[in-house]
Amino acid sequence: MQLRDMRYASIQGTEVTVKVNSASEAKDAIKELRHKKKEVALLRRRVASQLKHARAAKARAEKAAAKARRQTGFLAALSRLSSVFSDDDHSEDVERLGKDLHHTEEILHNIDSCIIQLEGRLLE
Repeated sequence: MQLRDMRYASIQGTEVTVKVNSASEAKDAIKELRHKKKEVALLRRRVASQLKHARAAKARAEKAAAKARRQTGFLAALSRLSSVFSDDDHSEDVERLGKDLHHTEEILHNIDSCIIQLEGRLLE
């Protein structure tokens, strides 16, 4: 997902930086960061949903593989052989989505810390 560009803040990886020169720019930056936080929260929600579905698919695949191992006979052997060559490796999806979820949570934390720092400087 492509996030919208910001005037006062920038996000590089998980690092969030803000550059303001006046109190009015700081207020605008806070509004901008709150909007960005909503965007990233929506992205996080989407990734969490995908992770939930990937974990369920992985569990279903493992359950089907365990059932195939218990069966005996020619058709069961063909089923096990075909599953060896299938591309249904859900563990990579689960790992990738887990990393993406952690990445978005870290960005949200950094956005919160920037908002708190800007509000603190506005109070001074």
